[in-house]
Amino acid sequence: MRNSILFPTRRTVLAGLGALTSTSAVASCYTAGTETKHYDTIIIGAGLSGLNAARILESEGASLLILEASDRIGGRMFTLDKVIHKPEAGGLQVGPMYARLRSTAMELGVELEEFAPTPPGMMIHFNGQNTNFQNWGTWEYNPLPENMKKIPPFALVDSSLPRPNPLSDLDSWLEKEAHQYDVPLRNYMGQFGDDENIRKMIDVSLQGTDIDEISVLGELRKNRIRIFESGNGKSHKIKGGSSRLPEAMANSLKADIKNNKKVMKITQQGGKSLVHCRDGSQYSANHIICTLPFSVLKEVIFDPGLPPLQREAVNEIPYLPVTSFFFTTDEPFWEQDNLPPTMWTTSIVERIFPLASYDSPELIFWGLINGNNALEFDKYSRSEQEQLILNELGRIRPSMAGKISLQKIHSWTKYAPNKGAWSYWKAGQIIKFGNIYSKAHGNIHFAGEHTAIFASGMEAAFESGERAACDILDK
Repeated sequence: MRNSILFPTRRTVLAGLGALTSTSAVASCYTAGTETKHYDTIIIGAGLSGLNAARILESEGASLLILEASDRIGGRMFTLDKVIHKPEAGGLQVGPMYARLRSTAMELGVELEEFAPTPPGMMIHFNGQNTNFQNWGTWEYNPLPENMKKIPPFALVDSSLPRPNPLSDLDSWLEKEAHQYDVPLRNYMGQFGDDENIRKMIDVSLQGTDIDEISVLGELRKNRIRIFESGNGKSHKIKGGSSRLPEAMANSLKADIKNNKKVMKITQQGGKSLVHCRDGSQYSANHIICTLPFSVLKEVIFDPGLPPLQREAVNEIPYLPVTSFFFTTDEPFWEQDNLPPTMWTTSIVERIFPLASYDSPELIFWGLINGNNALEFDKYSRSEQEQLILNELGRIRPSMAGKISLQKIHSWTKYAPNKGAWSYWKAGQIIKFGNIYSKAHGNIHFAGEHTAIFASGMEAAFESGERAACDILDK
């Protein structure tokens, strides 16, 4: 049984404030003529958004069923429990303003902790040469124009955005006044020219695959959220692994959670919906909350179909390709070459971060590849990927050669329940889809971090789940 918790109303959810929900869900369970069990609400997806919606609805007495396509709980909150030191494939950082997540964790007894310290600094590898971050601004191989040489290579996109940020509030990105910024990122990056070397650096940190497609307004939205969070305390991580939170949320529910239930079709008739799964099972409900990422949702058949513009949004809003890999080392290679263990490179392996634990003095290293490099990396077989990682790390940093052991490779793009890490906006899409992409379709409500207005990341998942649940309670 879960303890009582204050849930926000629909109005205050959308404003990011807290209040009590006073509306009760009124429905009953029955067995339809087809012998399909009927529920008040079926939730598709057992990630944070679906589980948060379930907790709100169940607290109001609703009967629920949660359908999850994978064999686990948590969505992109994914602790690799079978890998040494249990690193995170997704959902690592709990921001200081993640109020909903922090409140839920506190209620369920899930502890947060500070990140264990790691060796400071960053090694930068560019065109076959290595340097320390502190030397970047005066480094002879730095290709940036003279007046920009002090800009870190990982900050080139951010530094090109309008300053100060023209978005006054967290939801200003949806206002008409912001539409002037829904243009290609390239429009704001002319100061860097068309130098191929500079383009390589931009691509490493690009939250997309092409500066001719990425929306400046989408980048401004992310920057506005970072401004909101800055100066409000430290980020934390979930003690024991990020998966512990969705597991605790699931355990707090009475609702049945069925794994390995890939939804293929949703039909609506007579004010009720029927969910059809790939294994032939069917489930009926008065309401549906669908938290599937658009990269997967585009494969689901709706009857009646989604409105044309909303279907276009589902089909066209892109998801960032991301692959993570993890390795350990036999000895501290950074002490041999006197360069920091954190690495930023223009190689296909892109970025390396040491992850420390309070439970062990040993580090595990997280490699992060995104965008075009992730797509290219995914073309190789697993054995070829492993060899590529070892060869590249040994090439760009000889002190690592023969000293590392690869532990895990995880591609979010090739992971069938997600088919991408997170959504981003192409130029023109916010103007076109911003006010309709997450609208309810009959009694089908959409949630997931990609549908949030005010937050990003894990908190966005919580926000969207609350919105969908409160929309149902308000009916």
